[in-house]
Amino acid sequence: MKGLLALLRLWWDICRFKRDPADVPYSPTLLAVVALCQWSLAYLAWTNSKNWQYGLLAATIYVGTLLLLPYLVLLAAHKTARYVQMQAALLGTSLLLNLVAAILIVSSSFLAEGIPFLQYLVLLVIVLMVVWAVAVQGKIYQSALEKSRFVAVCIAVFVLLASSNIFEWTMRLLQWIKASVL
Repeated sequence: MKGLLALLRLWWDICRFKRDPADVPYSPTLLAVVALCQWSLAYLAWTNSKNWQYGLLAATIYVGTLLLLPYLVLLAAHKTARYVQMQAALLGTSLLLNLVAAILIVSSSFLAEGIPFLQYLVLLVIVLMVVWAVAVQGKIYQSALEKSRFVAVCIAVFVLLASSNIFEWTMRLLQWIKASVL
């Protein structure tokens, strides 16, 4: 339990720009566990009671792109030895920020229901969380790639947009295949 709290504190410090991904322990096991946690959250987010297969597929494609695209970035920069620590930092900070965002969104949506000003405030919080997440990912890429902050944030935005598009295109293709076969 002590180790888990230390790891959560480390990821929180990375989110606050006080630590670097090099501080994350090099552990393929840790990376696998964090990827499994990310997959589990994605599965819960996309699964409904009628179509658990969609959630299974969506979570797998989503986490697959999260694992593949940063590797390709490191491969292009000839720094693949940094993959395990960088990816554990990306996934760990993403889990923390998603948890914070979910708590804020769920709690504020109950409080803001029917109050337009508070609804806009919730929207602003969501936008700020996305900006924060991109800044954190940019910092992680900056440390791993030894690039400027601007270049690193551009890479983070590119990876975010690319993973979203790959996910969307893949899901559309699978829906088309399903419609064609049935």
